[in-house]
Amino acid sequence: MRLENTTSWRASWGSEHQIDLALYLRDVLALSVDDDQVLPPVEPAVPVHIPPAINRAEVQAQWSGWWTDLLTFLRGRGESSPRAPRTRLRRPQPGDGSAIDLAVQHFAPAALRHFAAARGSGLRDGAPLSAPGFYRRHILAGDRLGQLVRETEVHLGRRAHPFRLSVIEISVAGRIWTRTAEDQILVSSRFAEDPPALEAAMRTVIRELA
Repeated sequence: MRLENTTSWRASWGSEHQIDLALYLRDVLALSVDDDQVLPPVEPAVPVHIPPAINRAEVQAQWSGWWTDLLTFLRGRGESSPRAPRTRLRRPQPGDGSAIDLAVQHFAPAALRHFAAARGSGLRDGAPLSAPGFYRRHILAGDRLGQLVRETEVHLGRRAHPFRLSVIEISVAGRIWTRTAEDQILVSSRFAEDPPALEAAMRTVIRELA
């Protein structure tokens, strides 16, 4: 993850294993999601596989709440302000025996391998190696977010208002730039690979927040 941080604003660009895993579960178990949670399929596509030990119906019932809770958890992570979202992920908790927890334990290794291969990083001792293109984009985009804030401050003739912004890159099909909250954005790798479109989108968000 690339982080630009000052006393008044905080902007980061990166990927999140928990988000990857949630999307992997959605696709491998062919789950239906709420309309406001619809995102394209994981890219490369994940084959549907429902092991006998996994209760798909229960995972289906729990997934939407888990997804919402996960996004809120990631927004509040590392924040000390009393106004920040809660920073404790309620579900699943490792070993709690919930259907989601069992599915996470079952599919986590496969999900890790899938995204490592998709991003060209590979694995060593079960951990992802560096993916030069994917993670270099995190560095460049994170740096550019900081530059855009400073350019906006010059344009406005003042310091930026206090804000925080988290951009999470996801490996899904199609061009996606969607705000899940005022200060949180999901962006697909395809969209991130289009510099003019990415620049315009980032500039718009920074000007709104600053």
